[in-house]
Amino acid sequence: MMMNHLSPFLEGMHARNPDNLAEHLAEDVVLESPFLSDPFVGRQAVMRVLQVLLAGVDEFEATEVIAGGTRAAIMLRIRAGDAEVTGVDDLTVNADGLIARMSVQWRPLEKIVAIQQRLAPLIGVPKLGLVQI
Repeated sequence: MMMNHLSPFLEGMHARNPDNLAEHLAEDVVLESPFLSDPFVGRQAVMRVLQVLLAGVDEFEATEVIAGGTRAAIMLRIRAGDAEVTGVDDLTVNADGLIARMSVQWRPLEKIVAIQQRLAPLIGVPKLGLVQI
């Protein structure tokens, strides 16, 4: 399978230019986010999340890409205020090379929650919190 849409997609993310991202996503793309149990489904829904992410974080950096077949793992670093996370985006492409699935895994948990709280009102989802027991 071709990964012809992966590099331009990552370049758009790095440049924080959401206008150039949609053309690299399949119409029925699925985004599995660490923010919610239910995925965001469809190009329009995923684009809304990506636009909010890029507007709401201070830094987005893909540090390494490992790709083969129909899958790619994007190692990344994201900072929003004092909260910094590292993680992996697990991407799957379709037969046309368009990104069909994005599964986002970040760490550490308390920083994920801090970023989620910053972005939640912009995405239109409830803020989450950690409770010490």
